[in-house]
Amino acid sequence: METKTQTLKSVLDAINEIKKTGFEPESVDLDFYLGGDLGVDSREMLEIWYELEQRLEMRVQDEEKRDLYTLGDVVALVESKTAKQAAVTA
Repeated sequence: METKTQTLKSVLDAINEIKKTGFEPESVDLDFYLGGDLGVDSREMLEIWYELEQRLEMRVQDEEKRDLYTLGDVVALVESKTAKQAAVTA
């Protein structure tokens, strides 16, 4: 199971790969808005979700991806998915 720091790094790695940016956990805040602060548009967010699902071997339903506005929202959802997955495989 990933810790919050590991989850944040995984999310930022996916964002950095898609957007060609260099965000680090130390340079962002969980309250950062995906669009306003990180510059992620809706198409890029779909690519980021695909990347996260592949890397972390998890599945997030489309309806779960709605109404996520901050980096913390995404980290929390990824954390819950990886925790559930770890519990199932344990």
